[in-house]
Amino acid sequence: MNHETNDAESGLLQQVLEISSRLKSDPIVEGVEAITDKIENVDFSILAKSVRESIEKNEPAAVLDRLHTYAFHFVRELCKKHKIEFNKEESLNAVYGKYVKYIVDNKLIETQMTERILKSSISLIEFFNGIRNNKSFAHPNEILNYEESLLIVTNITHSIRFIQSLEVKNDELKRKEARLAEEKNRKDNVGRLTFLANTQK
Repeated sequence: MNHETNDAESGLLQQVLEISSRLKSDPIVEGVEAITDKIENVDFSILAKSVRESIEKNEPAAVLDRLHTYAFHFVRELCKKHKIEFNKEESLNAVYGKYVKYIVDNKLIETQMTERILKSSISLIEFFNGIRNNKSFAHPNEILNYEESLLIVTNITHSIRFIQSLEVKNDELKRKEARLAEEKNRKDNVGRLTFLANTQK
């Protein structure tokens, strides 16, 4: 009986160890790879590296203020890329709202549901401003609890990852369109030269 009990306890312990090992190897926040430090701007690269390290160390509360700064810079750079006007006094949600409007107006997404999700995230970003100011290390605050910090960090990183994938897809489409236009121009030029050559015979 004792032998069977010991075997059962040993098996249970092994399962617990396997689960613990798996949890340690899995990322705490999916999409953390979106916070890339491979950026030309040195200061922004340092910030991104700091954000990733805190997330990978399972310290979501400690990263809230820096993630807000990263998101702000990230959205501003996208606005500059697409020539979307904004001023330095505008909040993160205001600038992000302009970027979302650009996405919708230029039909870079396929469904109304995605549009709704993006538009609803504008108001979420507005509350992120309050979290940064009142519940993070940005000021001498009482820091937000672990569970809610993790939820916020996960939501923000997922949004960043989606936007990055959208930008990559759009850039590839533009490059393809440019290649097709270049090829068409080349063929048109060859056609005109051939026509001129034939008329001069």
